[in-house]
Amino acid sequence: MLHQHLVHEACHKNFLVHNTSDGVLQLHNPFYIKVNDVTLLLVGIDCDFGCPVVETYSGDFKEVKYNNLTIDELVTLHSEVVMNKSYTFTPTTQLV
Repeated sequence: MLHQHLVHEACHKNFLVHNTSDGVLQLHNPFYIKVNDVTLLLVGIDCDFGCPVVETYSGDFKEVKYNNLTIDELVTLHSEVVMNKSYTFTPTTQLV
């Protein structure tokens, strides 16, 4: 259910407010996660696909799957996005 609520918030609810899902929900409080023993900074959710977006040590951004997150990381992300609305929608046209 946590995954479903996150995708719904990023894709559907965001589209209703901004009339587009072409962009990213940028977290106000990004946090670190571990994927395959690599520490990454979870910075947001892609609104087109609903996938979490992480920043690598080299400054690149990539998407990860929800099943790469631990239950604690998923609960934290759900709390930040769905419960607290602690994010800013940034359209793709404004991303660097």
